[in-house]
Amino acid sequence: MQRSRILTIVIVTFVLATFGGFRASAQDATPTASSTAPTVVAPGTETAGMTDVQWATAWWQWSLSFPTAINPGADNTGAACGLGQHGPVFFLATSTFANAGLTRTCSIPEGVAVLVPVIGTDCSTTEAAPYNGTDAATLSSCAKGLTDAVTAGKLTIDGTDVADLASYRVQTPVFTVVLPDGNWLKAPAGPDSIVADGAFIIIEPMSVGAHTLSFGGTYTSGSSIAVTYNIEVVAGTVAAS
Repeated sequence: MQRSRILTIVIVTFVLATFGGFRASAQDATPTASSTAPTVVAPGTETAGMTDVQWATAWWQWSLSFPTAINPGADNTGAACGLGQHGPVFFLATSTFANAGLTRTCSIPEGVAVLVPVIGTDCSTTEAAPYNGTDAATLSSCAKGLTDAVTAGKLTIDGTDVADLASYRVQTPVFTVVLPDGNWLKAPAGPDSIVADGAFIIIEPMSVGAHTLSFGGTYTSGSSIAVTYNIEVVAGTVAAS
């Protein structure tokens, strides 16, 4: 996700035992009047047979599989939102460049859940410091430390803020990807071992029609993510399996 060196892809201090900043910036807003308001999957709950940690890992593997030139995270309009999508969960992209306000338009099929990468960081064996580690322990510590310092995380769904974002924070185990040339990590192409840490939220399949999701946050460097998706859930389409 957003980084201080202008990459991505998400709270006074993210952790500090109580994750106070997440709570401070994610207060409940006035609920929308719709009786079909989207429902967020509770932390630790499986979706389509996978845990939230597994879905977060899958999201990172999806996001890192594309070079920046065609990456959905570098898309200004949402035209690339369907790239590489399959299965029961639709991945939204973060912003792979420093951006304080970005709006995308995206159509998704009826019957799929939606994963939102609210805010987070990663560390790998091929990136430069401070995003570098050499083994599982150092990668984990690196990712945790960077995410602990994230500030002002937020997710709004159809006008309602999601509260207690800290409870959605997860850390992946070490996973491997083959980075393409021109990847948004600015790392050498080829195999890389990564640990990622951040808040990932899955929304249950939404009702047919228009929905608006806004998410992001601020890093201690001062760089920020603020992404809004105008989503149209399309009736009659069949979710890929």
